[in-house]
Amino acid sequence: MKKFLSVILCLGIMVTNTFALEGELGYFGGTTPGTKIPTGIALAQDKFELENNYTLPYKETIYLSGAPVVVSGTLELKPGEMDPDETTGDYKETYIVRAVSDDKQTEISRSLTLETIYVRNDITGQTTKSSQVSNWTETVVTGGKSYFLDEDLSSFSKSMIEDNTPGVKYYSGDVYYNAVYTSGADKLSMKVDSRIYGYDQAFAKSETQKRNITIDTGDNQYYIEETPTTTMSKELAYAGNEPHAISFAGNYKELIKGEGVLTYNMLVGGDLVHEDDLSGTVSVTDNPSLEQLALPFLSQLNGHPAKADVEKMYSMGIFDMNPLGFSPNQVVTRGQYIKMLVKALRIPLPEITTKSKKNAPPIVSPFSDLDINHDLYIYAKAALDAGLVIGGNINADDPLTIEQMITFNVRAIGLLRLGMTVANTQTPFVDDNQISDYAKPSIYAATKIGILPSTNGYIFPQKLVTYQDCAALMNNFIDYLRYDLQKDYNQHMMM
Repeated sequence: MKKFLSVILCLGIMVTNTFALEGELGYFGGTTPGTKIPTGIALAQDKFELENNYTLPYKETIYLSGAPVVVSGTLELKPGEMDPDETTGDYKETYIVRAVSDDKQTEISRSLTLETIYVRNDITGQTTKSSQVSNWTETVVTGGKSYFLDEDLSSFSKSMIEDNTPGVKYYSGDVYYNAVYTSGADKLSMKVDSRIYGYDQAFAKSETQKRNITIDTGDNQYYIEETPTTTMSKELAYAGNEPHAISFAGNYKELIKGEGVLTYNMLVGGDLVHEDDLSGTVSVTDNPSLEQLALPFLSQLNGHPAKADVEKMYSMGIFDMNPLGFSPNQVVTRGQYIKMLVKALRIPLPEITTKSKKNAPPIVSPFSDLDINHDLYIYAKAALDAGLVIGGNINADDPLTIEQMITFNVRAIGLLRLGMTVANTQTPFVDDNQISDYAKPSIYAATKIGILPSTNGYIFPQKLVTYQDCAALMNNFIDYLRYDLQKDYNQHMMM
């Protein structure tokens, strides 16, 4: 059993992602399925390191001839890395595209290197970035002509802001560029104004770009709207074992897969383009990867309505108490739930030492009621470093209430502002008058995003959270991160 619990503990540890998050689509209207989310097994390895070079399946639509032509190939991405110990700094990011159409009549070769500088704001947790071109070469063959980028006449500018909440990193920004091409004596320009939105977290990530394109050939102008998007996600499913004489009935597994989709609409195209071809959708997928999740035998839950929820929590490594002594009616403490959130969201664990260096002042816990030798201390410190809790009295041994749990969840994903937009916040629940004032914005936000189910209009905010309650609410919360959050970043924006 000790071995089982140690593996579960390892699955909750995640290295800090200091690589640039944005850019998995490139910046030229193409789409990819995105880079893989690491599995729990990979993260548990002592030698795990994030890659710094990816080659992704790629599709893009070329419009220079006045007609949309889809090309397929690869995007080689070198995202660059920020220094986690520095407030300011710089890095290079490189995007290399090689793609060709199915009929081999259109092809593109592009290499873009950006010099990116950044500055962190420790108060807001946000990072702002600014990028300029250091090298840009591009050749396009289409419509029987070869177009060569004139780097001296072309320009490219990117500005991003990244918000690091405890459990989700959000980012948005803008890209403006003017690409000038020559083909013999002819000259053509393509101006692009693009807005970018994205997020990255333990269960899914997504990026969407809204692009407005103007192509000027001198004789004609073409106008195009594009929405490329990419989503990488983990889907959870149960698989039962068919043999009767096997030591476990089945287990959960996570399928990690990505998909990129590009929609385009030529508002004004070339004279020879058929009306049906002025708009379209392009997609690209990757090869899914699979991870089996360990599941203990919980005989005491046979026939219990919370069985599936509790088993999912054990499978994901969020519940790690001895399954032989597990009781669904036991009350969860605040400290235990903070640990669960840190493990679920894979908030990085700090390096903890209980010995101070020679002549150095003694190491003091930032919590007045949690000693550095306490089993929960490393998780509380991780939560403090991430901004999930503040120092002082953490009340780790106090029982957790429904409203406290929801407040933690909303704070973890940085969406409290959704409950702060209404004056005199009034939640839609019958027992609204039992909700503490401090919790109302979080509960209002939770209802807006759908992570707080009710029972006949009641949420019982002061109810103590049992393990079966915790499993149900946490699984609902994680399903939002797995599936529902992405709707705002692709499905909603592509409608």
